[in-house]
Amino acid sequence: MTKKNILWISGVGGGIFIFLLLMILNNFCGDYVQECKNIFGILGNFLFSFPVIFLLSLITYKMRDEVFEAWRNFSYWWIPLTMFLTLITPDSNSVIMSWGKEVPAMGMTILYVFISIIIILRTWFKTRKEGAVADKS
Repeated sequence: MTKKNILWISGVGGGIFIFLLLMILNNFCGDYVQECKNIFGILGNFLFSFPVIFLLSLITYKMRDEVFEAWRNFSYWWIPLTMFLTLITPDSNSVIMSWGKEVPAMGMTILYVFISIIIILRTWFKTRKEGAVADKS
């Protein structure tokens, strides 16, 4: 995927997430509050990462392609892993675990942000050094 595609897809996914969140917070559902919460619960856990992906893709958009590709390669396996772990986590009324799908979704997204920032900075510094050495030659 290209920089532009990832930016658009994550922007649309993040927009849907924020729209659903605002619907719940502003009580747009009226008498159907429980149905709205069920829909948001299903979609929200999967769309939770999209605003973060949008911000990180916005950061890497103007950087060199090497920086974007390093972050993208990491994202290609991390995001499906996050969605899979969220999917297999039992609901909050489980005997095994007392927390629901929100904890793995939030935890994996927080880890994703920290690891992504490290990858972006490390690759950016490395390409900057290589560019400075190439300029001196």
